[in-house]
Amino acid sequence: MPARRPGRPAKRHLIVDAAKRVFLRHGYVDASIEMIAAEAGASKQTIYNHFEGKEQLFAAVVQAVQQSAIAASETAFAGEFEGTGDIDRDLRAVFRLIVRLNLSGDVAAFRRLVFIEQMRHPELMEKWTQARPAFELSIREEVEQQVRLGVLDVDNLDLAVHQLILLVFNEAISQSRYGLRELSGEEIAKIIDDGVDMWLRCYRTR
Repeated sequence: MPARRPGRPAKRHLIVDAAKRVFLRHGYVDASIEMIAAEAGASKQTIYNHFEGKEQLFAAVVQAVQQSAIAASETAFAGEFEGTGDIDRDLRAVFRLIVRLNLSGDVAAFRRLVFIEQMRHPELMEKWTQARPAFELSIREEVEQQVRLGVLDVDNLDLAVHQLILLVFNEAISQSRYGLRELSGEEIAKIIDDGVDMWLRCYRTR
């Protein structure tokens, strides 16, 4: 393998963007450094100046997709979500936004790719799941505020937030077969309502 040299950030960004398109078009297994170089309008040596190989390049693409999702979530929350102080209403609103953002676009497309390829390449799923959900902090802050107000009785905040995400977000991803099946608005609403109701029955102060 050619020796790597430090490369320019702008060129690196172009390579990652080209790799994203190639991975989505051909899948991880069939994608090659040659394809990515052609897509980026660069030489193979230029690719290797920035990345050791396809696996490291895929990890960089996953990181870029995750960072883009974080930025989109922050923008959406700032523009669309205003907490009302009603934990029941706020959690449903948060998850409507979260599910909508995560079942469309590059995030959904890469989740499908990782799901399809995970049997042959389990390391891809590991790379995908290493990043914490971009929305986790927003949910945690909402729950923490309601604990301070005495609305919720939570001993282990990390566990409670994790359980809530499993009940709603992970359930939506699972029912969509990791984005292979489009969920109807009614299906999404039921997943959110059922998950939030179950979680609140456990943690609402009695």
